[in-house]
Amino acid sequence: MTDYRIATQPAVQETSAIIARSLTSAWQAKIPLKKKNVVCKDCRVCNLCIVKGLKSEGLEKLGNIITTPQPLRKNKYLHRQSDSFSSLYFIRSGSVKSYVTNADGDELAVSFLMPGEIIGLEGLYLKQNASSIIALEDTYLCEVPYKALENLFESQPTLQNRFNELQSRRIVQELEMVMLRGQKTALHRLVAFLFNLSRRFELLRLSPITFRLPMTRKDIAACLGLTIETVSRLFTILQDQELIKAEGRYITLTGLNREEYLYCKA
Repeated sequence: MTDYRIATQPAVQETSAIIARSLTSAWQAKIPLKKKNVVCKDCRVCNLCIVKGLKSEGLEKLGNIITTPQPLRKNKYLHRQSDSFSSLYFIRSGSVKSYVTNADGDELAVSFLMPGEIIGLEGLYLKQNASSIIALEDTYLCEVPYKALENLFESQPTLQNRFNELQSRRIVQELEMVMLRGQKTALHRLVAFLFNLSRRFELLRLSPITFRLPMTRKDIAACLGLTIETVSRLFTILQDQELIKAEGRYITLTGLNREEYLYCKA
C-alpha cells in the first residue's frame, strides 16, 4: 500500500520545536501579550476614564502609549504589595480587589475597583505598589506607563487636569470607605456598602436596583470589618424585612432607598 503522508523535513521540525519552546517559556513566565493602538473613543467607560475631554490630538497621543494586556483572569494577581511601580491601569470591564496584609497575613483595607476606575495611584509617591490587586472576575485593563503619561502632560494640559480629577476622585472614594466603615451599626455598614455599589453601577449606566456582586460574602466581611457570619445574618435580616432580594450574588434593592436606610433595625 502506498504511503501518502508527507515526510516532515528536519529543518521544519527544528523550527516548530523552537517556536513551541518559546511559547511555552513565555507562558511559564506569564509574559502578557499587549496590543497597541487602543481606540479610547469607542470604549464604553471613556466618560469615566482619563480620556474624558481630550480632543483628537490628545486621544491619538494617549492611544499611542496605552497597551491592553491579556485579560487578567479570575483569582490572578495584577501585582502584589511592595512590587515595583511603573504603570497605572484603568479597568475597562470586570472588577478587582485591593488589599494590604499585615505581619500575620491578615487582609486589611480591603476595597473593590470597578470599570472606569484607576489602579496604582499610590505608586506615584511610594515608587512601589502599596497593595495587592487580584481579579474578582475576568478583567480587561488598559496599561499606561506613568513616565510616558507624565511626558504628555506639558503638551496636553487637559490630560493633566483630568488626571488631577481622577486623583481627587480616588481620595473621595477612600473617604467614602472610611465613612462607610464608621457607620454606627453593622447593618448600616452593609446597607451603605450596597448603596455605594448601586451608585457606581449607575455611573456605568447599569441598573442601580438589580446588580451582581462580584465579590464574595467573605470579601464583603473583610471590607466592612465584620465576620462572614455577621454579613450572612444581615443579608437574611434585609431579606426578611423585604428590603432586598438576594439570589446568589444577584441583589435587588426591592424596598430599600437612600433616604430610609438609616431606619433599618438589626
